[in-house]
Amino acid sequence: MAALWKDEYRVGIDKIDEQHRQLFDKIEQLLEIAKSGDKNSNQQKCMEIIDFLVDYTVFHFNTEEALQREKKYVSYAQHIKIHTEFKNTVQAYKELLNRDFSAKSLKSFIGTMLAWLVNHVCVCDRKIVKNLPLQNIESFANTESFIENVAHKLLTEMYDIPIKNVKSCIYKGNVEGAVIVRTIAESVNKHLFLYGMSNELAGVLYNKISGMSLPHLDFLDELERSALMEIGNIITTYAMGAIDENGTSGVQFKSDLYVHEYNETDYNIINSVILEITTDYGKMEILYSRQK
Repeated sequence: MAALWKDEYRVGIDKIDEQHRQLFDKIEQLLEIAKSGDKNSNQQKCMEIIDFLVDYTVFHFNTEEALQREKKYVSYAQHIKIHTEFKNTVQAYKELLNRDFSAKSLKSFIGTMLAWLVNHVCVCDRKIVKNLPLQNIESFANTESFIENVAHKLLTEMYDIPIKNVKSCIYKGNVEGAVIVRTIAESVNKHLFLYGMSNELAGVLYNKISGMSLPHLDFLDELERSALMEIGNIITTYAMGAIDENGTSGVQFKSDLYVHEYNETDYNIINSVILEITTDYGKMEILYSRQK
């Protein structure tokens, strides 16, 4: 397995880069245990690593936030909210694993950590150095234009996947994709997002997150599923920052993954925005619908 930490993740501040490397290294240790199939005999070691990650995440975020105060970083308040939400996520996983130390829970934790950390390092933290806002202060004529912008940021800026074409689609009764992630964002209002990805695009995204190959879609385990669902959470978090009048404050996110088809009928998706995004690795369809 290739090392999770890559030099391309460097943001240019030595102590921050070293702390990021420590986080990736610890996640890699957990991943090796999870993949070995010998997690039960290594339960104590796993929990020691998870305890380290909980404490070190707090230490690392404190370091970043002190740097942001020193630089008078323009998105300081927003960055702190992102940190707080993730600290809560890591703590919740620790409590879950203390109650139920299972292969499923451990792989879910690793997949979520990996996807979130790669995004945060490559997109959010690099903007601290140049004092760039996390989201550009710009008005979008409609929801379509914002979702297109978000897709560009996530695919091209984060994963270096150029977008070749974007077009609006009429709802055809389904969202196409070999892998479909559904993310519900709920605060005062409820918002539905569907992300349909070609088999190749899903594989490329997973490889860029983990350095590993995605297995046959019929045999995805909790690690692969969690990493792909976290991509949906990440894109939705960006979108909610502009779509909802309350931004991401108090928003609860819940994601599910479907293989080959999405056939749920619990949500209204008739009045929806659908964008078809073409890349060198196939297409991604994004559906957005505000629920009543």
